Amino acid sequence: MKRLIKSCLLIIVALVALQATCGKITKPIPKTAVRAIRFKDFVYFHNVSIAYDGDHFFAINGGNESYCKLNEYDKKGNLIKSYDVGLDARAIFYNPDTKKLYVKIFGYDLYSINLSDEKADLELSFVFESDNSSPAASPDGKYIYELHEGEIRILEFKTGEEVKSFEISDYFYEHSYNVSIAASDGYIFVWASEDDLYAYDLEGNYVTKIELPAQGFGFSLSYCSNLIWIALDADGSVDGNFGFWYGYDLDGRYTTRSKATGEKGLDTATPK
Repeated sequence: MKRLIKSCLLIIVALVALQATCGKITKPIPKTAVRAIRFKDFVYFHNVSIAYDGDHFFAINGGNESYCKLNEYDKKGNLIKSYDVGLDARAIFYNPDTKKLYVKIFGYDLYSINLSDEKADLELSFVFESDNSSPAASPDGKYIYELHEGEIRILEFKTGEEVKSFEISDYFYEHSYNVSIAASDGYIFVWASEDDLYAYDLEGNYVTKIELPAQGFGFSLSYCSNLIWIALDADGSVDGNFGFWYGYDLDGRYTTRSKATGEKGLDTATPK
């Protein structure tokens, strides 16, 4: 009995040590993403980013601050309302700590969004390295990740202060793809090509390459509602046009159901 108790204690100690050494244990990432949801998004110019506040999706365009369009959707991708907050956006994300939406513009600043008044308030000024970067926020709202010339900068969300930076081994060098990044609670995602992603851990170590079923617009790379997102760009200029948002499941947290036609890449998704 003493020997059994001693063995159990050794196992517990080993597990604690593993957790302390490696941090949060994350699920392996599949090499092929599975589409969970798709919906249309009418914008002027380009579909650049999407966020989720736990109830609704918020997709924003970029390309011209005079033609700003921030669209709110329900969980199935049905349009609820459109807003004009007067920004030329490159990324949008939701912070669960402050319960606010934030937009990084074409420039070096971060704004918070007041939907009821359709206003944008400057929160952080000149904190980004690239005016054209499309950064990401950690799901817990503590950090912002920016990709600039192969280096990932980690900023404290509240202050914009850089707390860490590291170089990654590879990324897609083409315009818009080379400044876009997405982040989950365990991984960082960057473009590998127009239809592939590289996944790195939070220390910048290469994990895997993920094949996407479709090509995406560079700036559109996002992560929210436990899905990786890319957009088929509207490229709508001042007349506007429909683009499409695609959400891809990487860890099985979503259940999907087929359309009535039996198509396998589904238009609706329900969180488990």
